[in-house]
Amino acid sequence: MNIYAWVENHSKTRASKTCLKTHDQEISYGELARWCRSLGTALKKAGVGKGDRVLVILPNIPEFVVSYMAVIGLGAVVVPVNPSYTPWELEYIVRDAEPKAAVLEKGRLETYREVLGKGGVSTVITVGPDGEFGRLLSEAPQEILEEVDPDHMAVLLYTSGLTGHPLGAMLTHRNLEHNSDAMRLCMDCDDSDTTLAVIPLFHTFSATVNLLSMLRWGGAVYLMRRLNFKEIDYAFRERGVTAMGAVPTLYFGLIHHPEVKEIDCSRMRTIISGGSALSLEVFEAFKKKFDQEIRQGYGVTEASPVCSVNRKHRPLKPTTIGQPIHEVEVQVVDEQGRVLTPFEKGELLFKGPNIMKGYYKHEKETAEVLKDGWLHTGDLGFVDEEGYITITGYKKPMIITSGFNVYIREVEGVLNDMVGVKDSAVVGVPDPMRGALVKAYVVPANGRITEQEIKHLAQQRLAPYKTPRQIVFVDSIPRDGAGKVRVSELP
Repeated sequence: MNIYAWVENHSKTRASKTCLKTHDQEISYGELARWCRSLGTALKKAGVGKGDRVLVILPNIPEFVVSYMAVIGLGAVVVPVNPSYTPWELEYIVRDAEPKAAVLEKGRLETYREVLGKGGVSTVITVGPDGEFGRLLSEAPQEILEEVDPDHMAVLLYTSGLTGHPLGAMLTHRNLEHNSDAMRLCMDCDDSDTTLAVIPLFHTFSATVNLLSMLRWGGAVYLMRRLNFKEIDYAFRERGVTAMGAVPTLYFGLIHHPEVKEIDCSRMRTIISGGSALSLEVFEAFKKKFDQEIRQGYGVTEASPVCSVNRKHRPLKPTTIGQPIHEVEVQVVDEQGRVLTPFEKGELLFKGPNIMKGYYKHEKETAEVLKDGWLHTGDLGFVDEEGYITITGYKKPMIITSGFNVYIREVEGVLNDMVGVKDSAVVGVPDPMRGALVKAYVVPANGRITEQEIKHLAQQRLAPYKTPRQIVFVDSIPRDGAGKVRVSELP
């Protein structure tokens, strides 16, 4: 088994069919397969083989897809990384994953050169003008498809855990094949569909729902490098987009952004929301404006990621995250592990072929979240009598902003390491566009640090979405006897 075989199979049966689209480019399955073989051949010559890790640090551009699938084709392991990560954030991933190669835009090379060098990355392929990527694609390709066990790791995706440090979720070929079927089995998508990939593909939600689901069944993907509402309008009108998975922030923007007053969604057949809670207000406003219903779903990185969704051809309950997808089970348990009955609130557990193999090199943390095959999500909720799931809160200390998880301990750790900061507490504050914003309460040491200095220092170690937008100076952080912040007592 190897999920890269999808690309090879389509290149033989529908070689001229468009696979990838951008604003000014179309790439066929035949071209994609040829480029994957060329890049895979170059990586193989550089010593990359089965099980080796390869960093892919790219935005939503065709080179991301080529790199992602070529690495998987070799039986190697893709390590997708957010291109906005700081060297400090990347350094931990490099130390943990021990990658042999990296693919990144040439403009980011100087930013990451030292980290990659210290991490022993022996091969770096750059994308862009004067980069090696384009030259490698013109070289004579060889066959790269390497058969692997279904439980062989295909993607190593880092997600911050309760410790505040990233943990690499090991997603297998079996995991990704199962999850890629969800768009077909739950949403009736097929090879006539084109998905819109505006959510970054380094995020497992977009990689599975928008990309792999189409590669699985021969559909197409429209790639957007960055959010641009005028381009979304163009993609809907001119590029045949019929489906998308996105975060509530995007749907809020489509309702209210002045540049998309006349946007046409009439050709859309599938609209999915995930990443954070979709408010009933946004659901109803979107339906009123576009006569289209958003179907909310739920996933976590450790589940490849989709666990549940409001399926087509079943009653839609917009405030829920729907029912478990095919072959996935759900349980709700209390703190003693007792399985609860419908409408009783507790922690959500999922079990099925979508659940990760574990955390890479972290057996202790794996054992804490995987018990008897059940993934303990840390999310709280209940299941109704028809199996629809409602999220009520989060057991883990995190903030969801624009669909991205920000783990409070990670941000507080960065703040507390600053000279001039004695203590800090990080919270999320509601925001209609992003869902929440990161806010920090800071106890200064000797009053010698300013808000601008804190933000500047935080930006050196944290990606922009993790950096506090608001800073409030306080004399002390109210805590209980166990050291937990009493949020209600913060000003």
